[in-house]
Amino acid sequence: MSKELNQDTEEIQIYLKHIKQVCSELTEEELAKFSEKLTVTYLAKNDIYITSGQIQKQGGYLVKGLIRAFHTDDFANEKNIYFIPENEYTFHYASFMDKKPSPLTFQCLEPSIVVNFPMEHLHTAYLQIPKFEKYGRLIVEAKLKVQQERLESLLFQNAEQRYFDFVNQYPQLFNRINVSQLCSYLGVERQTLTRIRKKLSRVK
Repeated sequence: MSKELNQDTEEIQIYLKHIKQVCSELTEEELAKFSEKLTVTYLAKNDIYITSGQIQKQGGYLVKGLIRAFHTDDFANEKNIYFIPENEYTFHYASFMDKKPSPLTFQCLEPSIVVNFPMEHLHTAYLQIPKFEKYGRLIVEAKLKVQQERLESLLFQNAEQRYFDFVNQYPQLFNRINVSQLCSYLGVERQTLTRIRKKLSRVK
């Protein structure tokens, strides 16, 4: 069961430190001003952070845990689109920026903690603290880069290449995602993944 708090917490301080790393020009006073509308959501394993069809009114920064974003097809099959580990942003770009329903569901694979920033509050920060526009641009660019790389991997790479890239990009996730979840992400059957792993182990 998820729980949300809007008081200053250690998690909010971690997020503010991250913002400072992304945009060092921001002062402590400006960061404190921005933190006033931040909330923290505590989620258990299997809790849903965003439901498909829901308009995401706030962005999220994952302080702790692991979240998967997946699509459910017409036959009720769940297809993992990407994984979000700690210290990354968890939001669907079009839903967050354009107020459109999210086509994906975001579910916790581990107990997770998310710091939330409402879209309206972010726009207010852009107006009141012009330096925040740089921060906003950088986080959107980072999110779009991840989504574009994922799309291109599905279009242009075979399963072996996708597996190799995943292991290199997210080595910390290798033992945190079960085989079924990984097969769904790669778009392969379990037997194919086993064959890929055996082939790569012989190469090493």
